[in-house]
Amino acid sequence: MPEARYIPTDRFEELNLIDLDGVFGVLDVYCDNFLPDMEACQVFLARILGTPGASTHPATRPRVAALLRKALAFGPFHLPTMEIAHNLTGNAELGERIRKLRSLALDSSLSDPRALMSDEGLFLRKRNKLLDMLEDKPGHVTAASHLLYLDACRGLASDQWLARFTVPKFVRTQWERRLLLHYAATGETDRALALWPGVAQGPICEVELNCAAELFAASGDRDRAATCYARSLEIDPAQTPARLRLVELHSPTLADANLPAQRDVTICLYSWNKAEDLKRTLASLAETNLGRARIRVLLNGCTDDSAQVAEAARTHFPERDYAVLALPVNVGAPAARNWLGALPEARASQFVAYIDDDVELPEDWLAHFLTVMERHPNTAVVGCKVVFGADPRMVQYLYRAFALARPEIIKLTDPCQVAQMDRGHYDFVRETDTVMGCCHLLRTACMPDGPDFDLRYSPTQVDDTAHDLTLRLQGHEVRYCGLVRCRHHQNTGGGFRRQMTDAQLGQALGNDMKFHYFFKAHLERIKAIMANAART
Repeated sequence: MPEARYIPTDRFEELNLIDLDGVFGVLDVYCDNFLPDMEACQVFLARILGTPGASTHPATRPRVAALLRKALAFGPFHLPTMEIAHNLTGNAELGERIRKLRSLALDSSLSDPRALMSDEGLFLRKRNKLLDMLEDKPGHVTAASHLLYLDACRGLASDQWLARFTVPKFVRTQWERRLLLHYAATGETDRALALWPGVAQGPICEVELNCAAELFAASGDRDRAATCYARSLEIDPAQTPARLRLVELHSPTLADANLPAQRDVTICLYSWNKAEDLKRTLASLAETNLGRARIRVLLNGCTDDSAQVAEAARTHFPERDYAVLALPVNVGAPAARNWLGALPEARASQFVAYIDDDVELPEDWLAHFLTVMERHPNTAVVGCKVVFGADPRMVQYLYRAFALARPEIIKLTDPCQVAQMDRGHYDFVRETDTVMGCCHLLRTACMPDGPDFDLRYSPTQVDDTAHDLTLRLQGHEVRYCGLVRCRHHQNTGGGFRRQMTDAQLGQALGNDMKFHYFFKAHLERIKAIMANAART
């Protein structure tokens, strides 16, 4: 039998290469990591319902019902989803609404979030087209709904065109629910809460309850927030993030502010020709609770003003062990991390923190990380929630877990969803398989030979992920602390806000292949890790 060959796959493409049992397995992992969004609901619905004989599978009915319920909450005017629901249920009221909305259908080219978010010109053209449609027909509710989505993604005010929008009578209830989700996404808590009593009078689902939970949490009413999450979990118990948030609301994780002064920590950062970013990062670091931590800055073959910036930053750290190392060439991210981790003082530390040269940190980041380490002594790595530096309303990275492990495909969950707003749904501590390397803390006792980041992934990308996963294979734990919110001013991973060049794409694909063939040798161990995660 020929050996299975590596198959590269983009987001969700692996679903087309596995059977229905495999699809339900991936869906289980997805729901363990995320609260499904509209895109995920659509993708899984299409894959499940497009499979011949799916109706006889015991998992189809409950999973499809849950996905449809969520999708209709996110997209109450999304005709394809509504038609699926009508075909499966025969609901007469839904059928009548579909009939009236058909004249207001949108071209599918208007609603691809990835294309719209990565291309400013395309975004503006699409938005202007939707505004023209609304000008021509003030009751065009599908255009209005998508405009809300676009405005939320870019932080644009909607009040001006909303004042001209006429809500059709037959969808007033659905529009109020849609507006609730919009105001929640844009952080307009008071406006959203003003809509909640009316929305709560009718049938509500887990999507709206999760939304309301974070609205109440943001307003300081933790009891009502917990009540909403509890009701949501009664509807769908498989929502792991909702369960973890409920635990956090009942028993808040408090950082021990004394730990940075009681533990031996070396903070390491490396930089290559990003003097302004480095300056901002060091200034931010100085404003945090560092206790007695020492700091090491490695200049990775810099030819700009980074040396002067690093030296000038000494004034931020008076009476602290602060040192700058300069290399004559750029050795890349993995080698730079290894170089810093091999320093005698780092090897002798209890913990080593790595931060990138383009981050801004909250005051209690180290205290939170050390608190997690103290509470979970088998934890080798702790990381945080990462948001975009230029738009901190939006999540860049949460955490990743093994989603599929086969000889031809080893897949991790996405680091987050496309255009995901940071509304608090992931403010908890949990075990995972890997966290983002721009701000993380390592326990040196778990690495007796020092941190070993794989040089095969030079100059960057994947090395931090592979490092975490290798520790997982060795039996160590990795934890995400969503109570630490790090602003990251670069999108080095080529996410939806950035279009990669051919050279960058080649680098990413090459590293993905290296990653696959390294971890392919550990498939059975990976499957055991996945099985253990499913049990917990």
